[in-house]
Amino acid sequence: MSRPALAATRSTAILDFLAANPGEAFTLSDLSARLGINVASMHALLGALTDAGYLVRHPRLRTYALGPSVVALGTAALETHPAIDLARDAARELARETGLEVAVTTVAGDDIVFLARAGDPSPRAVPVHVGQHVPFVPPLGSVFVAWGDGADTWLARAEDPASLEPILEAVRHRGYSIALEADTRKELGHVLDDLASVPSDPAVRGTVDRIVSDLGRREYQVRDLDPARRYDVSMIAAPVFGPGGEVALAITLLGFAAALAGTEVARYGERLRDVALVVTKRSRGRVPSSAPVAHA
Repeated sequence: MSRPALAATRSTAILDFLAANPGEAFTLSDLSARLGINVASMHALLGALTDAGYLVRHPRLRTYALGPSVVALGTAALETHPAIDLARDAARELARETGLEVAVTTVAGDDIVFLARAGDPSPRAVPVHVGQHVPFVPPLGSVFVAWGDGADTWLARAEDPASLEPILEAVRHRGYSIALEADTRKELGHVLDDLASVPSDPAVRGTVDRIVSDLGRREYQVRDLDPARRYDVSMIAAPVFGPGGEVALAITLLGFAAALAGTEVARYGERLRDVALVVTKRSRGRVPSSAPVAHA
């Protein structure tokens, strides 16, 4: 694998940081300290991004924020990937219908990236911000690999791959994944904000990876949903499939009340699954033969 260009990775780090902090502006010194890039290099990068319109500089405060060229890129990306716009609309409708927080995510490299959110944040949910990155490592992200070729790579990163294989089978059978609350899950919520603020800090990233790895040692992903049992659900996620039958996006419900009956968990999951499958069909995605069919 070729070594990535340092200027390119630093430029994307700047844009990712500003995307994760919408509505805010930062000085050169702020960005240099937050991203761990020396002032001279940061000055050159900010100049190039501003000249291209990807950033704007406030003439008096000398702060930087996202610029209009990013809007043009985003508009072009939505036209290229119509499922994102449809999923965003579906998230808003689900938030109104359920009273829950709803997120739209995708996989980019080694991360799960939040593309959109709707609904009011819940004190029980992990903080979610558009532009936020979460490590794509087991047990997180099972919904992205249950139907695809990436399952072997994902499982290889788990401490106990054999324990997760039945989980993937259950996700395929139901059409959605279920994650439970855990002490480490709450700890993860506290450091995700740090990861958004300092995405290039290896110490912060290492802490997140450790916490995510610890989730794999607990009952986190639900395999067999027992109607008679009560569950403290963290999130339920369902796939939106792309033109090749790959999982292009996931729509996720967050912020559940404590101790939901298994029947209620299934009701949420089936509703979410059906909405995601409708988005798949409207965006001309292909539903794999192994995926459940949406109810009428």
